[in-house]
Amino acid sequence: MANETNQIHGVDILVVEDSATQAAQLRFLLEQQGHTVRVAANGKLALVAVRERKPALVITDVVMPEMDGYELCATLKSDPALNGLPVVIVTSLSGLQDIAKSLECGADNFIRKPYEPKALLARIEYILLNLDLRKSSEVKMGMEIYMGGKKHYIASGREQIIDLLISTYEEAVHMNEELQAQQREIALSNRTLRVLYRIAAQFNRVTTEAEVCDQALQGVLELPDFRAGWVWLDDGDGHMRTIATSALPPAMQQPAAFEGDCRCLRMLRAGDLGHGGAVVDCDRLSNSGVAEAGGARAHASIPLTVGEQRLGIMNVVGNDKSVFSGEDLRLLEAVGSQAALAVQRAQLYQHLEDLVAQRTAALQAEVVERTRAEQKVANLNRIYAVLSGINTTIVRVHDRHELFREACRIAVELGRFRLAWIGLLESDGRRLRPVAWIAEDSGPLPPADAESTVAASVVDADTGLLGRAIRQRSFVSCNDIEASEEEVFPCDVLAHGCRSAAVFPLFEDRRLTGVLALYAADVGVFEDEMELALLEEMAGDISFALEYIGKGEQLDHLAYYDALTDLPNRTLIHDRLSQLLQARREGGEGALVALALINIERFKSINDTFGRHTGDTLLKLVAERLGVAFGGTDRLARIGSDHFAVIMAGLDDAADVAHLLDRAMLRGLGQPFAIEGKDLHLTFRFGIALYPSDGRDAETLFVNAETALRKAGVNEDRYLFYAPQMNAQVSEQLSLENRLHRALEKDEFVLHYQPKVSLKDGTVVGLEALIRWRDPDKGLISPAAFIPTLEETGMIVEVGRWALERALADAASWRAAGLPVPRVAVNVSAVQMRRKDFLNTLEQALASHPGESNYVDLELTESLLMEDIEVNIRKLGAIREMGIKVAIDDFGTGYSSLSYLKRFPIDQLKIDQSFVRDITADPDAASICVAIIGLAHNLRLSVIAEGVETGDQMTYLRRHDCDEMQGYLFSRPVPAADCTQMLTARRTLVLPSIGAIERRRVFSAPH
Repeated sequence: MANETNQIHGVDILVVEDSATQAAQLRFLLEQQGHTVRVAANGKLALVAVRERKPALVITDVVMPEMDGYELCATLKSDPALNGLPVVIVTSLSGLQDIAKSLECGADNFIRKPYEPKALLARIEYILLNLDLRKSSEVKMGMEIYMGGKKHYIASGREQIIDLLISTYEEAVHMNEELQAQQREIALSNRTLRVLYRIAAQFNRVTTEAEVCDQALQGVLELPDFRAGWVWLDDGDGHMRTIATSALPPAMQQPAAFEGDCRCLRMLRAGDLGHGGAVVDCDRLSNSGVAEAGGARAHASIPLTVGEQRLGIMNVVGNDKSVFSGEDLRLLEAVGSQAALAVQRAQLYQHLEDLVAQRTAALQAEVVERTRAEQKVANLNRIYAVLSGINTTIVRVHDRHELFREACRIAVELGRFRLAWIGLLESDGRRLRPVAWIAEDSGPLPPADAESTVAASVVDADTGLLGRAIRQRSFVSCNDIEASEEEVFPCDVLAHGCRSAAVFPLFEDRRLTGVLALYAADVGVFEDEMELALLEEMAGDISFALEYIGKGEQLDHLAYYDALTDLPNRTLIHDRLSQLLQARREGGEGALVALALINIERFKSINDTFGRHTGDTLLKLVAERLGVAFGGTDRLARIGSDHFAVIMAGLDDAADVAHLLDRAMLRGLGQPFAIEGKDLHLTFRFGIALYPSDGRDAETLFVNAETALRKAGVNEDRYLFYAPQMNAQVSEQLSLENRLHRALEKDEFVLHYQPKVSLKDGTVVGLEALIRWRDPDKGLISPAAFIPTLEETGMIVEVGRWALERALADAASWRAAGLPVPRVAVNVSAVQMRRKDFLNTLEQALASHPGESNYVDLELTESLLMEDIEVNIRKLGAIREMGIKVAIDDFGTGYSSLSYLKRFPIDQLKIDQSFVRDITADPDAASICVAIIGLAHNLRLSVIAEGVETGDQMTYLRRHDCDEMQGYLFSRPVPAADCTQMLTARRTLVLPSIGAIERRRVFSAPH
């Protein structure tokens, strides 16, 4: 017996299943019983596996690719060597025909999915236990069975037939249970149908809403499961009125019983009821006595809806406190659907009654119709007048904007429309830009008129009525703006008295370019087909005029623009240069203007070698790159086959011109041009003439620029100025820039420090770091000679960062040596301050020298701070939060506003040396110094005077309470090594006693 058990729990089983998940589940189940399990994904693979090693049992699915389970089973049973192999079919197919197919193909057993694991294992164990019995008593038998109305003949072993009959019997039992469940469901459906039939019969006899709702409640309450109910109908504005009640207690029959809000109404408005639901612990039931009478605290709420229309709600109270069953709710939902249709029918009946009453006034309507016909004639005359006026305008007007304005005016004045509006599509095709509009009562509306209903801002081209006309490319209308949900215009046209609107698309060369919108004061104006046809004809005439004007503009364009590159031609650039020079002469000389003529070297050779088509392509690419390099094409022109011109304005000197041309080469002209798979490198030469030095009119500048261009070609210079001295200046400037780049790379910059001295006790309270350039060829160079160039080229950013880090490093080394290090001030240029990463630069520098932020000052000019006040206030606040103090340098020499000065988070004002120099000789300079000292102290700021060179200057400043001084009187700016000696010696300024000199205080110093 033990051997049999081992064999049963250790046999080789082949599972044939195309679902990897189901195969894995079955494999796991069988391996838990000790069996060896192989898996094949279809019948063909299973046959290969069986013939490789015959298993004890095959378990197969039916629906599989290539070969299904029936065919696999039939193949195995037809093979003499394999027909004794038991086959169990496991499938979700459960029809009688499926069972019959299993019998016919010779299956030994049939199990339907889903299966219970225990039942499956029991069936498999039974088959395995009877393997020997099958072999010993293998007698072929045949029998006929009837299944699904058909006769099937089975020829198989006796035990096999018995097993199949057992599995078939089990399936029959299961199917019988399902049939019984279906019978119960049919019984419930019959009950529902009987109720619905009775109620429907009653609905056919009634005609009013109240009668319908009353019959619905009576029909429901005939059933034993329900005891009371009431019906609400929506009166159209969201308010529910009680239309019918039945079997309610006296407390709920009072008029006030259904006033106010309740849970079921909230659920209905929130959409939580769906087709219906139970409301548990209803407040109305609890307060009415129903709960005490029968224990019910819940009622069913069934919305009465037809399609998307909500007509009301039916509430039904059950006989006990349990929640309504699903069958109860489905029954009530069916009744609610019938009742909703009946209510709608009753409302329609009432509506028809009203229509009958209206028809009694038909004779009176004839008078109205006659008036309407007369009005139609008048309307047609108006439209004809508009059409005639538009056509007259088209003949005499040749400017599109004037055409638009006149079209709007004629529509309002002759057509008596309330408002006419024209918008053109922008280049992206997604927005409409208003170009003309006029209203009946206000004339042309100004773009900034906040009171008008038409704004001059761009409009979304997908918006409402306008967008629909654009999408459909045809006329659209709205004959009742107030009732329409569609947005007619992106502003309040109703407030402007408009009640209907029509939009007509405008075309130019079959391309939709804009729309004409007409607004009328009355509802239904755009309904008459004849009037609309005339209006569409009017829009077509405007489109024709646009096409005519467009062709004229094209001809004008060709007269002033190059046909190949679409750049301005020589005529237009000459005219623009003349206008620019005229404006310079009338408004003062101002900054210089440069005219540069550009030549492509050896362009003829390119044309001859590669062909004219390639040459034209190359010219277009050059024009594009010139446009990118010079920020647009307004001041560019093609003036010859291989010649271009560019106007440069707003420049300070010839060096700026050279920089612009260098950048133009870097931005594209100096890069190769890819044409037909080849990279062409071009050489450009520039001839430059400057206004006013090389000429004061356009013609002279052109002549001189051409002369310079010819010389550049002869001398093989990349660019050449007409005036020789300009070339020398530019060369010198560029040389300086190159030397400064080298100085930054080779660390030729140094810092000198000038002490700041307290006028209270003479001690050194601060150091100002001043940059110097130790040029290997020219020695120490003053910052006045190179700082402007650093700022122009942007190198001041790198140099300024270096100066800050150098000053921090020097201060840290002095402090490490135990010296009494005062605060160190570093100057910040406007170029540095404007950069978005300026604060990050400060933070990085301070992070490299921890603890130094409390000993650092930044000095900025007042003009710099006034460039962008709000941004600078935020930046100064951030600087102060880092522990850095801020001083305004050269105070009084720039532009500032006292109202803004008080808002700046600063610590100190520095009196410019131009005031200090004359403080003892010029009363005005002295007054300015005293005023600045008083202003600073009253703003709780300290004040320092720079450029103090004499004892008299120092004495005057002390007498008027100046806090600090800086100047040659104490020390010139000295290198870091000399500053180290000064700090080591703790040098101070000897302050003579003021003695009996009268101290005059112009302002108090509260700080």
